[in-house]
Amino acid sequence: MVLFIHGATFSSTPDFDLNYQDYSWADWMVAKGYIVYMFDKRNYGFSTREKAMDQPAASNRPVTRSYLAIRDIGAVVDHIRKKHNIAKVTLIGWSWGATTAGFYTSLNTEKVRKLVLYAPAYAYAAHTNLGAGSGSQDKRRPTEFNYALGAYRFGSKAGNDGRWDGEIPVADKSSFRDEGVRDAFALEALKTDPTSESRNPPSLRAPNGVLEDSFMQATGRRIWNASSIYVPTLVIAGEFDTWSFPEDRDLLMRDLTNAPVKKQVVIKNGTHFVLFEKPRFQFFEEILGFIKNTP
Repeated sequence: MVLFIHGATFSSTPDFDLNYQDYSWADWMVAKGYIVYMFDKRNYGFSTREKAMDQPAASNRPVTRSYLAIRDIGAVVDHIRKKHNIAKVTLIGWSWGATTAGFYTSLNTEKVRKLVLYAPAYAYAAHTNLGAGSGSQDKRRPTEFNYALGAYRFGSKAGNDGRWDGEIPVADKSSFRDEGVRDAFALEALKTDPTSESRNPPSLRAPNGVLEDSFMQATGRRIWNASSIYVPTLVIAGEFDTWSFPEDRDLLMRDLTNAPVKKQVVIKNGTHFVLFEKPRFQFFEEILGFIKNTP
């Protein structure tokens, strides 16, 4: 029984069940014999959105903070446990989904069978992409989050293309991925926000609670501690990931003092989006092997 947990900008459907060729990770897991669940955190995708998401972003503070997102994880985990009459569920979280999966498990370890943290940011206090020097920093008060960002931000195809392209360290991006998947992902992602076509270019609304919490983590103020996890844990990321720094993952491995098994894997020639890149089946198999074979 597996629950996928999405990340900071996009919801579960484009992340884990992309309707393009053989890129649905969920379908791949089902074919391996697993029952798979996905969900959208509050204010994302097909979940309900609070009033702040329909108001100008600057009118409200960041919404969907991590402490609220883990309540959503808890509701889904309890639903799965009750429906299938089981005690524990395996969690697979990507990016901020790894953060919230770890945070949830640290408080509810008795409900989790195994934990996969894919591309986690954690506690690296000099993380330049999420902390000091990033757009999340208040430049007048450098230790503080930039609350001028407001409740949410807009995610566009161009923005995601630029980020993805920026992580691929060679000019020929097709050496890392099939170019068609980039467009397919953007199309499916935009479908998850009913207002996306009302803006030019189309864009979806993504809550900024993740940015506030990630800034705090990336400036030395962690929101959870991996030492409170008591289940087998896999930490995995692409070689060129810029959300999850190697230092984040090393700190996680250091802090997983109570995990009965802990393992770290780096996928060569992969980025933050390795699940859609050429080494994706190696990535899938690493995770499957951990879930199936770890005691």
